[in-house]
Amino acid sequence: MFDTGRSRSSLLVHLLCCASLLLLIAASVSAQTATNETTAPTLKLKGVDGKTYDVAQMHGQVVLVSFGATWCKPCEWELTALEELKAEYADRPVKFLWVSIETQKEAADEWLRQYAKARHLTMPVLRDTERTVFAQFSTRLRLPMIVFFDRQGTFAAPKHTGMNPDPIEYKKTIRTRLDALLKAQAQTQTGALN
Repeated sequence: MFDTGRSRSSLLVHLLCCASLLLLIAASVSAQTATNETTAPTLKLKGVDGKTYDVAQMHGQVVLVSFGATWCKPCEWELTALEELKAEYADRPVKFLWVSIETQKEAADEWLRQYAKARHLTMPVLRDTERTVFAQFSTRLRLPMIVFFDRQGTFAAPKHTGMNPDPIEYKKTIRTRLDALLKAQAQTQTGALN
């Protein structure tokens, strides 16, 4: 009635295919996890002032990095709020950086210097024309985007994207993150002394 030899071999083939598929999926997830764990985001970019800025060399400071573009209106609003926060944190170990993700053709260095001057920016203006640094933090373009680094130069997730239309609330959100990073460092130092 039934060909049990044929049914068993068919079942065996199906089981082997399923097992192979599961092994491939597991290997892919494992490789992806290993890559994510060993590749920590970094930031080393040149500013329109000609200097190179490397977060790894800014140990001892919390670093706030805002990615934006001159054509992005919310980025402009954010820069105003960040300049106010920069003044507020002037006596604390916090560094503010603004990174333009525009190409040289979209915004030349001189244009960025004029843009910064017109908006009274006192923070360094950096370039990420290839968007390679930006890509470490996001796979899609959503501006403005802020990333934070702790005082050891380690990326402090999560990133912050978008701009709250209420600048008071926006500054409160950013202030909370900065204060938490400063407090975490203070607690680490206190614990080391005890």
